Parts: sequence; C-alpha cells; structure tokens
Amino acid sequence: MASMPGPPDRPPPPCPSWVFSNNSDTHVAKDRYWFDTDYIPFRSHFTDIAGHSAEVIGMGTVNLATMSPPTQTDPDSPSSLRLKNVLHAPATLCNIIGRPVMDDYTVICGPFSDYPGFIVKNTDGCIVAYFKPMNQGPNLYQVQLGEPPLGHEFGLSPLCANGHYMIHAFWSQHERQRFASLKASGLIQASGVDPLTPVERNWFRQKRMSEKAILVAYGLDSNRKEHQEEGRAIMRILKSQAENEPTVLY
Repeated sequence: MASMPGPPDRPPPPCPSWVFSNNSDTHVAKDRYWFDTDYIPFRSHFTDIAGHSAEVIGMGTVNLATMSPPTQTDPDSPSSLRLKNVLHAPATLCNIIGRPVMDDYTVICGPFSDYPGFIVKNTDGCIVAYFKPMNQGPNLYQVQLGEPPLGHEFGLSPLCANGHYMIHAFWSQHERQRFASLKASGLIQASGVDPLTPVERNWFRQKRMSEKAILVAYGLDSNRKEHQEEGRAIMRILKSQAENEPTVLY
C-alpha cells in the first residue's frame, strides 16, 4: 500500500500576484523570498473582511521589481516599488498592497480594463508600476512585475481569470502595539545558531514547532548549513518573544 506523501522539504516558488486593495490597512506577502534584510520573525495575525484570521510569522520591507509600461517585455529594465512594514503570512491567498502604499506613492486606478492604472512616486512624480490589463485576469488591480526575487522563478498565480475575489487585510491596533513593544524591548535579536538543546527541543515540541516546519515556513533550504543556522536563530527569537513579551493593554 502506497504511503501518503509528507510535507515538502522546500516551500513553493514565490506567488507572482500582488493585488492593490484600497480598503486594506496593511501590506501582506505570502513568501519569505520577497523580504529585504530588515526582516523580523514575529507571530501575529490579520483578518479579512469576513473576520477570518490568517497567521503572520514575520514583518519587513519588500522591494518589488516592476515592469513599465504594461506592454514592456524586457525584464532587464524594471522599476521598483518599495513597501514598508509588510506582514509575512504564508497561508494568505495572494500578496496584498494595502492603503499604506499611499504614504509614499499616489495610486491611479483607471476606468478601462485594458489600461487600469498605475502607481506614481510622490517625491519625483515618476511612474514606478502599472497594473495588469484586467482582460488578462480577474477584475483586480494587480501590479505587473518585472522579475521574481533574486535566484527564484515565479510560481503560478492562485487567481483564476474568471474568478471573483474579495481581497482585504486588516491588522489590529493591538497587534501593532504588540510588535512595537517587542521591538522596543529588544526581543527581535537572534541569540545563537548552535544546535537546539534538549530543553529547547522539549519547549518547541510542546508548542508543536519543529526545525523542518520553520525552515519551510520561512523559505529556507534544509540542505544548506547557513539556512539551518538561520532557522534555529528564528526559533530562538520566537521562543524569547513568547516567554518575555511585555503586557500590552487594550
């Protein structure tokens, strides 16, 4: 009798769908690959418009290489869209660009399905991104990307061309305060990359966390020593946060 396949050793390739959602009060990225070097492991959650919750496992800055104009096919001439304080939520359907993008950019949503709009940088008035023509997919404002994260290839879009979607993300004030308190308390720094001690392994076992699951969730390769070390550092950060988190009043 054939056995059921186990969980993958590596995460899937990065989701290529970045959807602008004016009603969302935060940005969300599905894959660790997108994040810059300021990435911070952090356990939280956000909710959608129906009140359903999705787990967050980190936060950081994302720099999207975008294609401009929408008919451009040369991947060697991308622009860049910088998103700050992006939540990392592997279980989300797709990547979300929320309303905070308008702190640094102006978003122009056009009325035509074949030319739905673009994003302009406020400091210099340059267009840094175009939305995909909606006749190529669902009725959503999807940023047209120039290239995937370095060293990776795009995965398939989770969005069906004839699908109907409600893409929203809301991050509560309480969770924002939790993150600010953890950051102020210094509970975001790694405390060692050596193999886990028996006491640590027992703690993570009680929390139903494993090194393998952490590596997959954070987009790390279990065959690379430096990724194994980073995975252990992340686990220790999460443990420290869970044990020492300051009390945040509602």
